[in-house]
Amino acid sequence: MTATLFHHGPLWAPASSTLAAWQRVLGDDDEPAANARVALQHQVWQEMVAKTSTEAFQDPDFRPGPRAIDGRREEVSSSGDFFKATMSEVLRKVAPQDGKDVVLCHCGLVCEVRHVQKKGSTRAALELQWRRFAATGDWKVVCDEGFRPSDVRQGGVGDCWFMSALAVVAERHDLMRKLLPNLNEGAESGCHEVRLFLDGHWTALLVDDWLPTTEKQRRPDGTSLAYARCARQQLWVSFIEKAYAKAHGAYRFISGGETSEALLELTGAPTEACICTADQEVVNFQDPTFDPELFWARLVSLLQVGCPIGCGTSALTLEELGLVGQHAYSVLAAEDGEGLDSLDGLGGLSSLDYSERVTSRHVKVRNPWGEWTRREQDELLAQLGVAIIPSDGCFWMNYQDFIRGFACCDICYARDGWHGRSFDLAFDTTQVGSRSVLRLKAPCSGECWIMGIQPTERGKQIKRPPGYYLNDLSLLILDDSAEVVASFLGGARRDVSCSVMMEAGREYVAIPLSFRATKRGPFVLRVYAASPVEALLEAPSPELTWHAMHSLLMAPKPKTQKPFQRMAYDFGAGQVVVIEADFMALGLVVNRNPFCLEVDFHAAGNHTVLRSQSGLLDGREDQQRNQRHQAAEAKAKAKMKSHVGKPNWQLFEFNALVPKYSQALAFVAVAQLETWEFSLESMEAQQSLESPPAMPSSSPFAAVASEERLEELEDLELQAALLASQVDTEVSANMDEDDLELALRLSMEALPQVVCNRWSRRKAAAKIRARWEPGGRG
Repeated sequence: MTATLFHHGPLWAPASSTLAAWQRVLGDDDEPAANARVALQHQVWQEMVAKTSTEAFQDPDFRPGPRAIDGRREEVSSSGDFFKATMSEVLRKVAPQDGKDVVLCHCGLVCEVRHVQKKGSTRAALELQWRRFAATGDWKVVCDEGFRPSDVRQGGVGDCWFMSALAVVAERHDLMRKLLPNLNEGAESGCHEVRLFLDGHWTALLVDDWLPTTEKQRRPDGTSLAYARCARQQLWVSFIEKAYAKAHGAYRFISGGETSEALLELTGAPTEACICTADQEVVNFQDPTFDPELFWARLVSLLQVGCPIGCGTSALTLEELGLVGQHAYSVLAAEDGEGLDSLDGLGGLSSLDYSERVTSRHVKVRNPWGEWTRREQDELLAQLGVAIIPSDGCFWMNYQDFIRGFACCDICYARDGWHGRSFDLAFDTTQVGSRSVLRLKAPCSGECWIMGIQPTERGKQIKRPPGYYLNDLSLLILDDSAEVVASFLGGARRDVSCSVMMEAGREYVAIPLSFRATKRGPFVLRVYAASPVEALLEAPSPELTWHAMHSLLMAPKPKTQKPFQRMAYDFGAGQVVVIEADFMALGLVVNRNPFCLEVDFHAAGNHTVLRSQSGLLDGREDQQRNQRHQAAEAKAKAKMKSHVGKPNWQLFEFNALVPKYSQALAFVAVAQLETWEFSLESMEAQQSLESPPAMPSSSPFAAVASEERLEELEDLELQAALLASQVDTEVSANMDEDDLELALRLSMEALPQVVCNRWSRRKAAAKIRARWEPGGRG
């Protein structure tokens, strides 16, 4: 039995004033014919190839030199300054000692020459030598055999996350042709076109064939290349890495990141750093609700359809499994064990009971370093009678070891033959936080992904205006009956995405919304669908949006791409429902009485932006908590060698006024960093006979009236789900009405005995993100 909680009025209808005409999303927008950005650079490439000049192309926008390495604006380093106070203006040099020049002071004693690093390029950038690698003769962009994951080799940049993503993308020739559309064509000109999906758009970048080299090559291979390189005298890995460094300002700015970020920018397809359980909850391998059987089924099915997948370890190094801590790997295959004897040269089999290997599950993983870190592999392969060849970084793991050794998987839903189109939108400081929404309709049924993408913070030091930051960005997908069919509460994330099964002949509206948007700026809404769809930009309806948001937050089974947690706190006169997502938290006050309800909140947040009914709040510094946090972080940093950012605890005080028989948002807390924290220190409620001031219906904090009084609602499942969380009672979805009524009664009887005026973000329940920082192993 179901009941409608909120009154939407008539079914959703198209807005009368549109911002654009219907557009057909057919094919991908990576080709010059469908993308002006790509067309312009492709034309320049054609002109360079057609030139008969004997001089090779040299990129004027990314010149070989120290600035391309470290992004420093000053090319001349001041590291050669001497301490002039103790040295004469005319220095005298004597015979070298230990191969070094010896400088004498004016007093005749040997003087130590010290280098002072002020501004300008770093010494590491100055030491690199740039050399041209012409893709002619022995060197090729790509060999006739094509792209191979085993050809990818990471260099001296900490971009294992990017290299592992590139390796799995290399399994798909159709995806690689998007990145390198010209292959070896025009290579003699020295101009190479690389296409990447940047800030929500396919973008063509031209790079020359000058690459940095070093005498101190990391993992020497004879090429002297300082950074990423490719086996078999190929250059496609080096050129793609250089184009990515150019896009973000310098090689330094691509050190440290997440595999999901790289997969998005290499494919233009939605990515997730997660796997779903049977009840569609996003989990990681350490989550107690993790379902290994479902994970295996999903892993096998995704690999069978060619979806690129990466995986990553946490900060701990599991040497017994041959894994490196805080490092990214590629997932290449998953097998049930049949025929492993024929997999010659693919690496070791970790922790495997060989008498049962036929029925065992194994995952093929690759280290972008191009090496296998477990010495026992040769012994194991010898016991199995498998030929031992030089390692290419690939190895097979027992499935249980895979689960134990890795923290999470990054999945890219790149499908061959799907249709994609990006639409430019802008944040707005009023209404829903976005100037436009996107209406969709499909001639035939099929899956469709909606992606919201903001300009990246990577390389913002030289690419973005001062003070650039990400807005919070969430998505609501409504059908033509105004029901939420998909959603994503994103917070301050670079990209969010959710999928929906579109029915033929029906219309949908994708609503991007932002609670924090205090500045106008661009972002992209991208459609990625299995079959062609029609799309139309139009102005948003704030009333429809916020009604839909309330319906989502209070639904018994919210339709969301990434589930959130809910906790209900009862004051007798009303309730406070706290909704917690990974990067944001919302507070909802439910007033079930014929009086106005006023709730006073005292909150504390670390790296948190807080908005209430009175607007964005300025907190006051919590010095004691900051000091405790700094001391604890210093100990953790010394032990784990990780950095989580300087603490910035703030204290907030605010209140919420909610009219009778209605509910309203009380606050929205948005994370500024992944290490954010937020807690409600105290909550106090009181009733008032006076009605609160009317708030515009376009405001996200406007009250929403119920069709019926809360205590008279027939939807007992909703009430039980909200209240049972306080006594840790799980309400099953298949309970009958008597069971639900009993659960509701037990929850209400237990409420007076529960302390309900404090809440803290459940950090233990938050998904562990595998991120590889510049100072880590990446």
